[in-house]
Amino acid sequence: MIQDTSGQDVVRQRPRARRWLWPTIGLTLLLASGGYLWASYGQGQQSVRGSRLQMATVERGDMVREIAARGRIVAANAPVIYSPSAGRIALQVQAGEMVEANQLLAEIDSPELQAELSQQQAVEASLALDLQRRNLDARRTELELQRRLDQAKVTLVAAEREKRRADKAAATDLISDIDHQQAQDEFASARIAHQHAEQEIALARDTLKFEQQAAEVELNRQRLRVAELQRQVDALSLRAPLDGLVGNTLVEEREQVADNQPLLSVVSLTDYQAELDVPESYADELGLTMPVELEVGGRTLSGEIAGISPEIVANQVKVRVRFDASNVKLRQNQRLTARILLESLENVLMVRRGAFIQSGQGRIGYRIEGQLAHKIPLQLGASSLTHIEVIQGLDAGDQIIISDLSGLLNSSEIFIK
Repeated sequence: MIQDTSGQDVVRQRPRARRWLWPTIGLTLLLASGGYLWASYGQGQQSVRGSRLQMATVERGDMVREIAARGRIVAANAPVIYSPSAGRIALQVQAGEMVEANQLLAEIDSPELQAELSQQQAVEASLALDLQRRNLDARRTELELQRRLDQAKVTLVAAEREKRRADKAAATDLISDIDHQQAQDEFASARIAHQHAEQEIALARDTLKFEQQAAEVELNRQRLRVAELQRQVDALSLRAPLDGLVGNTLVEEREQVADNQPLLSVVSLTDYQAELDVPESYADELGLTMPVELEVGGRTLSGEIAGISPEIVANQVKVRVRFDASNVKLRQNQRLTARILLESLENVLMVRRGAFIQSGQGRIGYRIEGQLAHKIPLQLGASSLTHIEVIQGLDAGDQIIISDLSGLLNSSEIFIK
């Protein structure tokens, strides 16, 4: 009898389908995301978070080239008083004191200069007395020579009279020929003596006149020397050159000062200028009368460049700006900011400035299209404080990355996450 197969049958349990469901789903999602990232990486070569990037839109408009600078208010007229001679100083004013023009500021005691003035005044008096003595001697000599001339004239007249008498006597043979010739000789001798007396007195007058002029020249030279020393002594009393305020006093009371040593300054309160420190890279672009906008104490003042320093100190160029400060209360060395307007460009293509200019050397940029940024060549032009001109490579409305491109320059495309 054939038995059933119950002894051969084995009861098998059904496999749990849910046991493998969730791992399969996870693996599928992982593969899908990896494929998406691979596809993205294959398109952009590099991915960057959008929060790390700065972007700007290219626009067309007017751009003003300008330079930002800092500076301070300085007095346009602030002369420094120097010591005219060595000595001991006595101050008559203090720093911050208001003074008027020609007011006494300080006095310098210089015994050496005073002594030299006294000596030269004595020499002047001696030369004046010597000139008077020369005048008296000249008058005496001229008087003596005049006496000689008069005596020679009298002798000539007498000899001439004797000659006429001898001529008449010789004509009637009343005197001998020898006596007649003797009278003629005496007349000739008297005439020669008279001529020599005239020449001698003329020469003596010229000599006395020359000596007198020489003495007068020497006296005048000495008077000039005394006048110069007197001027130096008068300059020891230092006076204010203008109405204003006493600035810094550079010496102490009763201090021994040297010749040409700075002592103090006087600041005019009616005329101010701005002194700016401009980077030397802009030195060649600066020019006189360029417009400048100053920000002082919350107010904006307009001015123009009045002077440019010919030298560069600590990579800076000193620029003086003239402006109208009649309605503004200013103080010496007050800080300010300024904008020097170099050039105004109209209807240019421009984009906001950023670190991409330095990192890309102004020749490379990344134009954004959707989530991709494409590497493109650029040609940039003039720049202002906020914008830079785009000459070639972009159009109005394009969006580019303006942040640092140092880590992106090796990629032709960038995927923005």
